[in-house]
Amino acid sequence: MHMPYKYRSILLTATASALALAIPFVAHAQTAGAAAETDEIIVTANKRSENIQIVAQAVTAVSGELLSDTQVKSLTDIGGYVPGLQIDSAGTPGQTMISIRGVAPVGPGATVATYIDDTPVGSSSAHAGAVSFMLDLLPYDLDRLEVLRGPQGTLYGASSMGGLIKYVLSEPSLSKFRAQFGVGGSTMAHSDGIGRGARGLISGPIIDGKLGATASLAVEHTPGYIDNPLLGTKDQNGYNQINGRIGLLWEPADNLKIKFNALYNRIRSKGNANVPLDPATLRPLVGKWADNNQRPQPFESKIQYYSGMINYDVAGAEFVSATSYSDTRTHQAIDETYIFGIAYPLLGFPAGTSQSHYRLHLKKFTQEARLQSSPGAKLEWLIGGFFTNEKATNFQRPDALAADGTPLPFDPIFDAALPSSYTEYAAFGDLTLHLNDQIEIAGGVRYSKNHQKFSEIATSALIGDQLLLDQKSRDSVTTYSASAKYRFTDKIMAYARVASGYQPGGPNIALFGAPPTFKPDTLTNYEAGLKTQFLDDRVLLDLAAFHIDWKDIQLIASNGGISFVANGGKAKSEGFEGNVTLRPVEGLQFDGTIAYVHAVLTQDAPPIDGLKGDHLPYIPSWSGSVRASYTHPVSSEWDASLGAGLRLVGKRISQVNSSPLSFPLGGYAALDVNASLSNDRYTVRLFAKNLTDRHAYLSYNVLQNGLTNAVSQISSTVLQPRVIGVAFDAKF
Repeated sequence: MHMPYKYRSILLTATASALALAIPFVAHAQTAGAAAETDEIIVTANKRSENIQIVAQAVTAVSGELLSDTQVKSLTDIGGYVPGLQIDSAGTPGQTMISIRGVAPVGPGATVATYIDDTPVGSSSAHAGAVSFMLDLLPYDLDRLEVLRGPQGTLYGASSMGGLIKYVLSEPSLSKFRAQFGVGGSTMAHSDGIGRGARGLISGPIIDGKLGATASLAVEHTPGYIDNPLLGTKDQNGYNQINGRIGLLWEPADNLKIKFNALYNRIRSKGNANVPLDPATLRPLVGKWADNNQRPQPFESKIQYYSGMINYDVAGAEFVSATSYSDTRTHQAIDETYIFGIAYPLLGFPAGTSQSHYRLHLKKFTQEARLQSSPGAKLEWLIGGFFTNEKATNFQRPDALAADGTPLPFDPIFDAALPSSYTEYAAFGDLTLHLNDQIEIAGGVRYSKNHQKFSEIATSALIGDQLLLDQKSRDSVTTYSASAKYRFTDKIMAYARVASGYQPGGPNIALFGAPPTFKPDTLTNYEAGLKTQFLDDRVLLDLAAFHIDWKDIQLIASNGGISFVANGGKAKSEGFEGNVTLRPVEGLQFDGTIAYVHAVLTQDAPPIDGLKGDHLPYIPSWSGSVRASYTHPVSSEWDASLGAGLRLVGKRISQVNSSPLSFPLGGYAALDVNASLSNDRYTVRLFAKNLTDRHAYLSYNVLQNGLTNAVSQISSTVLQPRVIGVAFDAKF
């Protein structure tokens, strides 16, 4: 599986051109005695605030300013600009699968953890749709988005095997009032609708120097671009997003900080960005921008999130308490006509239609407490504990209707309730020893123990009733990390790191042939990297090479058309990542990223018909991006900015090579551009996404006849077509 040569050439040529262009400017600037201005980027990968250039692991930080400049509305807009990060959408924000470094989402649980500030969100178990419904916030009122690549099991726990995505919220000021608001509008190719949005924020002190607050609200409407000739609908996949937040910051004393946040995020769509393909030719069945669903496919996801955090400095140490509660509800309706409806003749009835409803509800409470040394000591230490309690419900109901809408005798095909609970306790610690100004070694360990309950309550005229209460499982896992770094100079640092991660096991579906429980899967990541700044900080370079061993992989198997979880096979993922930033002259910046990932099975995986050597699904061998931006004053008060970015994704497959459900997805390149005019108060932005209107497929859902398992069609998710828009923001 390789990136097409033309895309690889574009990426390497563009990066080389940027370097070639930058060197003369750099030489001239050095001669003139100018120094580049380098903003220090602070991240919290190690649960401490640190300069990203001295963190001994691969981290990317996407600033809130860049999110605004490029008008990012979901993770798919930004994923292409982060090396090793793959975002696969099933049609709307929130129907999102995420992988990092080739740790593919082949099972029901997430392989990438999601945090808001210092607390996790999303299910830890395999029974609440974690792999398919990742948190996808409308990114407003964010300080930055951090992406940690490689397993984070020691400090962040379960399901961070591939890495972690952290939404870092902005803090209210205790001394300065600020208010801002904005509006925007856009047009989209192949759509009759108009995109529109509005946003606003108020932040500032309530008690000067002691208590501050922030409140923000953002709403966004994205028009649809998929028509349906069968239902006579146009633009059936439009969606709305809303994000609101209230935050408080209280500093009653110099050594005590207390934060509270309440956040609400909702995504609601009329349908999906799906196009059906002929499995024999992979050509659209009803048009490049049309679907053939016979029943509506609405989707809704909403989360209420509350968190409190205490930072207390005492006697050369810092005590941190992070508490959260989240309530996440997801409703997905899927047209199952091409799975169940076409199978009715085998039961003696004419072909009809079917629609499945999936309703997920997750309530999650988390508490972490840790004590850590103040920064700057020769020996830095951290010790902590973590607890989570999760209760989830999972309702599934596919109906069975005749072509005229009349219920058939076996309607519904089944009606299932799958409640579950997950409780975990963990203890962790970390030590960092600064041997001298150049050498640092660090190590950490985490012990986690969980117990789970899972029940099946199902009725079905076709497969019989099922009642099995409180299936239980218990797991304990130890994860670890160790690293060493050497600072050749203040600007050049090399590091080596080994770290492990895991997904929890759990109780299984009670089905003939299915094991009663499945085991945790684990992996170990070996990594070496280099971070450097040179030519008066005009060039920043970050390189990493890695090798991952993955065993007891959790896979989705099936028996008689009903899915369950099975452990099977081993895999490896190895490759390299790099990103470079060039600042040849004041105001001009080039950024380039590249990632090569070779992710394959190293042992047969019978549950998914996988053979040793098969590539893992949805993992491109090559991916990368090139971005350029230029800011220049046009008057004493106004600055003009121009930016352009090209994101490239190589070929992928929908399932391991040997599977009969494996179909190729082509690579693609998408061009984004933006321009703005701003002063201290006002900003006007013009932007375009996918400017060349590239048509590409992001993911496949292979539909099979519910009784014969023959592939009926492939439901593909298409890349959002060209969007051109304008936005206006004002701040006071």
